Amino acid sequence: MPYAAYAELKSAIRPTISSDSTDQPWWKDQDRTRRMIGATSCIMMLCPDSFMAVNARKQLVLEGHLDADQEIKYLDMILTFPRNCKSSGAWHHRKWLLCYIYKDHATVPLDPTIVEEQLRVCHQAAERYPKCYYAWTMRHWLVEQLGKRWWQASTDGSETVADGSLEPLERELDRMRSHMNQNISDHSTQQHLQQCMLQLGGRWVVQQAPVTGEKDMVLQWSRKELARRRKRKQELGISRGPVHSVLQTRDTPRKGSYAWVVHLWATELERIRGLIESYPGHESLWYHLRFVYYGLRWLDSETSVPFGGGDAMDTEVKAEFVSQATEDAYVQTIIRGHETTASAETDPASALDIDTRELQSRLCKHYLLFVSHLDDVEVDMPEK
Repeated sequence: MPYAAYAELKSAIRPTISSDSTDQPWWKDQDRTRRMIGATSCIMMLCPDSFMAVNARKQLVLEGHLDADQEIKYLDMILTFPRNCKSSGAWHHRKWLLCYIYKDHATVPLDPTIVEEQLRVCHQAAERYPKCYYAWTMRHWLVEQLGKRWWQASTDGSETVADGSLEPLERELDRMRSHMNQNISDHSTQQHLQQCMLQLGGRWVVQQAPVTGEKDMVLQWSRKELARRRKRKQELGISRGPVHSVLQTRDTPRKGSYAWVVHLWATELERIRGLIESYPGHESLWYHLRFVYYGLRWLDSETSVPFGGGDAMDTEVKAEFVSQATEDAYVQTIIRGHETTASAETDPASALDIDTRELQSRLCKHYLLFVSHLDDVEVDMPEK
């Protein structure tokens, strides 16, 4: 069947050599266009990775022979087959169609309702085929569309207008947390969860790119930039971290505000630490802990938010919310817990448990090494 469809596709593309043949392209010939639609429909169903068929259908959309919205629904049907979920051609074609329908997506992000519908398709594809990297890549792009709307609003100082973008992001974050609880070692899930947290961070973790002169938002995280922020904080004489002040207040934070973002990251820190204790020996969880730790260090270096001063001699108040000291204490708690468990064991045949404890101890050391190296960056502050 696919061979016959390919033969039909090739014959439709190539003009018939005859005395009355013209040089007009195939999409201007009604008969050849009809044959092309039938052939590519069959090929896409059986082999969505055929770029010959995908490109032909793009041309059909451009010439008005196929409706772009109906083409997206056709791709939804193709993805009901699990083996088609890993097709790069189908996912690339889907993104192309969305960009074609919403031509201003670069400056005007996609509507949240459209994004949520596409996120649902991506989630179903990931459920049908777990290691569906193309679906996860598409999912990242969709979340970025929600993030752009929120970034633009937050940098303009009008966070409240972006509630329509924040709610879909929050729902996607909740889905990822639930999915991560059931798939502890799934790096794709964790990376997408991190994307959601970055997008929800708004202007507190992104900045407007000054080189373009346009409202292009870029992630401003880097070790050097973090060191600059911390050095600037010291020069201003600020010794107390704002994260502590935010978490000590009982007021309900306004959605999208700095306090709201801090609570989001602090909650994630508590959650990932609980997972590490419940599921020891999983490297993916420790990588995610690095990400959350870095994010909290970044938020704690913020100098543009007001917070209470507190007693200058109160070291607990002055201390940063997360630091090398707090992580040393956390790791020691993990190690002592394993030692207590090992001493209480009565089964001598628990070789797997011993291996797990050794792996967990090794991951603890690597994590502390990451924490210590995070501050080992020399930065030259620009002269004023």
